[in-house]
Amino acid sequence: MDYTLTLNVAPADLEIINGAQQKIALAKPVGNSKVDVIWLAFDPFESNTIQWSEEYWLYASTAAVGKSGEKITKLSEVQPGPAMNGSIYPFSNNATFGTPVKSPDVATDTFAAVNNMSYEKYPALTFGLAQSAQVNQEIQDRKPLSASSVLATQSIQITPFTHVYIWLEGHFESSTIITDITGLKSVAKFGGGINEIAMSYDGKSGSFHQ
Repeated sequence: MDYTLTLNVAPADLEIINGAQQKIALAKPVGNSKVDVIWLAFDPFESNTIQWSEEYWLYASTAAVGKSGEKITKLSEVQPGPAMNGSIYPFSNNATFGTPVKSPDVATDTFAAVNNMSYEKYPALTFGLAQSAQVNQEIQDRKPLSASSVLATQSIQITPFTHVYIWLEGHFESSTIITDITGLKSVAKFGGGINEIAMSYDGKSGSFHQ
């Protein structure tokens, strides 16, 4: 695994969090967009370990981007994965991703797709990146971490970041679109040689700190 995030919660705080039926939620930003998808949400333990590699899958869905609480169901996904960066994946009228084409217009750290689904079938579809992780030794397979509406004939480029946002979430599960984060979010700044971060929950501030 490329990255490891350890989140520690004191027993007294854990009792309060579980009593309120809240989960630890993680999200990752892409490009210039704000965080709009809960990547992972899980019941906390005293020590929580999340591990992942920088591998991504492009997906397509009919989920409504602007609807908070909308669960993303991936209808199509690049096969085989993970997706190739610096390339454009055509999404066909048959609702499948075709062979990627290298493009000088797509940066090496960016993933791209063009929506060739006919307007008559779907005037717009939702595209995004998905990423796998291991949460407390349980595999969370290819969970969506971004979602953007793409009109028929249009294309999208998505540049993932390595930063991870962390907060306590009382309403929504993994792979859910959110329009606003209600909890105080902390940021684990991976990258630049940093691939392991440990943080602890502080009940007074309601957030995680290094």
